[in-house]
Parts: sequence; structure tokens; C-alpha cells
Amino acid sequence: MIQQGSAYWLKNQDSQNSHFNLLELASTQRAITNYVKILTGREIPVDFVDPRGDSMTDGESIEIASRINHKNVDEVVGLALHEASHCILTDFKMVKKLGNVILQDHKYKHLFPNRDHVFLFTNFMEDRRIDDFVYNSAPGYKAYYESMYESSFFNDTINKGLTGTEYRTETWESYMFRIINIFNPNSDLDALYNLRKIYDIIDLDHINRLKSTRDSIDVAMEITDIVRASIIVERMINEDNFDQSVLEKSHKKEGEKNDVSKEKIKNAFQKQENFIKGKVKKSNGLTSKQLKQVDAVSKANVEIFKSKFDDKDINVHIIKKLTDEVIKSGLYGVFQSPSSLLGGEYGKCFEEGVNKGKRLLKKLQIRNESTSLESHRLKKGKIDTRRVYASDFTEDIFKRIDRSNYKPLSVHLSIDGSGSMHGEKWRSTLINAIALGYVSSNVDNIDLVITIRTSGDLEGKHKHVPLLIFCFDSKVNKVHDLRRITNYRLTGSTPEGLCLDALNKFIPTSSYYLDSYLINMSDGMPNYRSINGSEYVREEAYAHTAGVVNKIKKKNVKLLSYFISKNKNKYKTDTSECFKQMYGRDSRFVDVNNINQVTQTLNKLFLSENMIS
Repeated sequence: MIQQGSAYWLKNQDSQNSHFNLLELASTQRAITNYVKILTGREIPVDFVDPRGDSMTDGESIEIASRINHKNVDEVVGLALHEASHCILTDFKMVKKLGNVILQDHKYKHLFPNRDHVFLFTNFMEDRRIDDFVYNSAPGYKAYYESMYESSFFNDTINKGLTGTEYRTETWESYMFRIINIFNPNSDLDALYNLRKIYDIIDLDHINRLKSTRDSIDVAMEITDIVRASIIVERMINEDNFDQSVLEKSHKKEGEKNDVSKEKIKNAFQKQENFIKGKVKKSNGLTSKQLKQVDAVSKANVEIFKSKFDDKDINVHIIKKLTDEVIKSGLYGVFQSPSSLLGGEYGKCFEEGVNKGKRLLKKLQIRNESTSLESHRLKKGKIDTRRVYASDFTEDIFKRIDRSNYKPLSVHLSIDGSGSMHGEKWRSTLINAIALGYVSSNVDNIDLVITIRTSGDLEGKHKHVPLLIFCFDSKVNKVHDLRRITNYRLTGSTPEGLCLDALNKFIPTSSYYLDSYLINMSDGMPNYRSINGSEYVREEAYAHTAGVVNKIKKKNVKLLSYFISKNKNKYKTDTSECFKQMYGRDSRFVDVNNINQVTQTLNKLFLSENMIS
């Protein structure tokens, strides 16, 4: 079960494993990043780090090294928020030069040999100070903090260590253990000399009196000085060289025997020390490959769309932004990952597509132009200054200028990326898609989005899911971004209607001010088997795809669907009929050797659209 604090942003995830899948990890990373931004008001990167790393912050970024699962997600979020509050409240430069701060303080300069202890107590006081800030400024985050501290500071091992016989001798280790856990309900303030005095000096109820890191350092030096003196006194007592009257009356209580070993308590204490020092060790963490994939998922804005088929919800994964990180990570197994990102066997298609786009653009330049019609001798409108001088104001002296532009076009080109498209069909399709991408980038009133429909394996466990990839958007991408498409690897199946169902939410409705088009290019019938064994094939899949297409058409979206074949004379009658069943009268059959007719048709379409005033 997902922990309560984090349940709402992971409610749509369907992982049955104890550890998060890549989508859940990326979702958590985005949520943490957003929380950090809200808390700090700053854009602070939050990254998962190499398995050998620690969780920490340097004041500019946050690294999370904990392995995230459904049981500890709140703890990890709390850790990130804790580190984030350090970013805005802790003076890292002062902490880094703590030795100089000690030497410059006349009262406590003798503590320089004990600067490591001052450092630990400084961090302890800073944690109390910044936690108080968060509790008061963002109380909704408190649950995450409680989960974080529950794990390391309020567990059974620490509780038994506090009530047991360990750490009751006046040593640095004992004092650090007792002070770090001094606010635990099981804390024994009579376990060590002056522990009560230290408790009063910390004064948690009035911790907001500490306004800066320097204030925390001052308290830390006072604590360190008391501990140092207490240890010296204890040593003198043991050496029978001490006047008992010097020591305030103190009654030390004996601890209780328990079944927790000293080694176990020591390991738990070490974990606490690491936390306070800003170093949280990772165990059994993500591999380097997984880290890259989580980063890729996050930057690609991957989301899940639930398509209804056969009374079941089928998750369609959507890569909303194709990035270099997605390609290099091998995400979903549908991209080659060359270091140069030159596109492998289809790399040359980019240049060919751009050259073809340049030729098409010459014919479409007219769409960037507007026409105007000027009317004179009107009874209302703008004053015609050329007629005023000759008028006695009894004549019609007004004019109107009517300007007309081509209606904006929103074109969505969706391409079948199944394995059967491999070879010349894909090469020709790719060249034409890139050509259209080049044209749309250079014509003001044509917006083009290119998507690929396929299936992919997110976790590398042979569990393929329907996949919709947004490869290009002329409103945000540049022409050179079209090169990324050439890195696509044709390995998937054909979850036709499932992907189109997900795509529908991104296709705008046609209106008086906008003509919306969906252009579909494919070479086969729906064919997909889900990870739970459900089949998306034959008549049921045809009917589902047809239903989705009709939903799109109800938005007054104009549909052009092209069936690409190696030989136009070899279309099977049943295939032809099924394709028409899905896409209606807008179905067109195209010979792969003459696929240029697609761009020629679209070229005429772009120039024939109505103009609006």
C-alpha cells in the first residue's frame, strides 16, 4: 500500500510490485520537485543518484539516494523537503568554514580540536531550527517529516537503546547518541552528567529564537563545551584525583537489559549520525541504466491514458516530449541509442526530407500573405483623408479596408510505427513526414504535430504496452529536432484504435477560425496483445478503432487516412474493406513507390482552404 501522504499523485499507477516502476519513480521525482519549489520558491533540481551515492544537498541541488517503494515513499519525500529547507535557511559557507568560526570566537576557541563534534551538534540544531520553520510555514508537509523521523529516530532499536544499559558512560559517543535522541519519549536525561542542562539549553519549545545558522553554531559550541567538561570530570573521578565538591549532585540511573544487541544499536546510531551530517546511504538502489531511464521518463512527461476496450481499461503510455535523453536511455525499447544521434540506417532521411520540404515550401509561400480590399465613399468607417479637403461634409467621406488571411490549419500526422513498416515504407514515410515538418516550421498559419503509434516495453520484461510518441510540434520544436525521429526503431505491434483514443484528447476541434486535420499513415490492421493476455485483433479491434475515429470526426476534424503498401495492385479485398470500415470514405491506398502523392495531395489541400477576414 502506498503511504498516505503520497497516495494522491500515485493513485493512477498500477504497479503490483513492492518497488516502484519507472513511471512511479518519475512521478515521485516530479512531485518532490514541485513540493520543493512550493516550499522554497526556487527551482531546485531533485535527482536520484548513483547507488554508491548519498542523499544530500549543497544548497543548489538535492540528491536523493533512497530506494523508493510503496512503504517508504513518504519518508523519501520528507527527506527531500528537509534538504530543501536547508537550501533556503542554512548558511553553507559558514558551516564549511566552521573551524575559522570557532577560532574567531574568544570564548570557545579552545574547542577547535573538537570541531567535528561542533559540526555534528550544529547540524543537529540546524535541523531543529529549519524543521520548525517548515512546521509553521507549511504544516501540510508535517506528515512527510514524521515518516522520515519515524524511520531513523523513533524505531524500536533506538527506543531500546535509550532505555538499555548502553551509552551511559561519559564519552563523546554516548553524549552524541543521547543528545541526538534527547527528544525521544524514551530518553533518559539522567543517563549522563549534565544531560538535563543540555536539554534546557536546546529549549525546543523556543527553538524559533534561533534566527540563523550562526545562532545554531553558538548553541552547538555551548553544548560541545559542556560535553567536553563532563568527560574531563568523569576521567578525573575515575583517576581518584578529583574533589567531589566541584561536581554538582547528580543521580545516574541504571539502564534496563533488553534483547537488542549492542551492534544493532550502534548501526542504528550510525544511520542517525549520517542523517544529521547530510549523508543518507543508499542500499540496493537503482542501476545507472535505471537512473537514466527515470530521468528520461521525467523529462519526456510520460503519462498514462486509459482506453476502454471490451469492458476493460487498457493503459496507453504517452511520451509527450521526445528528447535526446529518451533516445539515449533506450526507453520502451523503441529507439536506437547511438552516441551521435544520427539515426542509424534511416539517418539520411533527415536531409532528404528537408530538401523535399524546401521544394514544397516554395509553392506554399502564398499562405504567409494576406489580401486586402479597400472600399471608398461609405457612410461609416474610417475617414478618407483624401476626400475631406474636397468635401462640404455632405458627401460620403468614409472608407473600409478588409484584410483576409488563410484560415489557420492544425494538422496532426499520426504514423503507424509497427515492425511491418520497416524498409522502404518507413523510409518514404519518414521523408514525407520530415518534409511536412519543415514546411510547417516556415509557414505561419500551419501547425503540425507528428506522432508515432506502436507498442513498447517500459521495464524490459517483455510486457509491451500501447505507446503514443509525440515526436514533433512545430509550435515548440525546431527543424533540427526532426532528426530525432530517424532514431526510431520499428519493433512494436499495431494498437491502432487504442493509440488514436489517447491521441483524440490532443486534437483540437475545428471552428470558423481553425481547420483541424488528422492524417493517418499505416500499413496494416490492428494487432496487439496486452500484458494481461487480452487480444486486440480482428473484428473487435476494427469496431473499436471505427468508434474512436467517429469520436474524432464529431469534433469536425477532417480525416485523411492512407494505407501504405508495397504494391497497390495487391491489396487484399478483406484488408481493403476492413480499412474502409475503420476510416470510412476517407481511406486511401498508396503505393510505397508513389508515396509522394500524399504530400502532393496535402499541398493542394493547404492552398485550397478558405480565407477568413
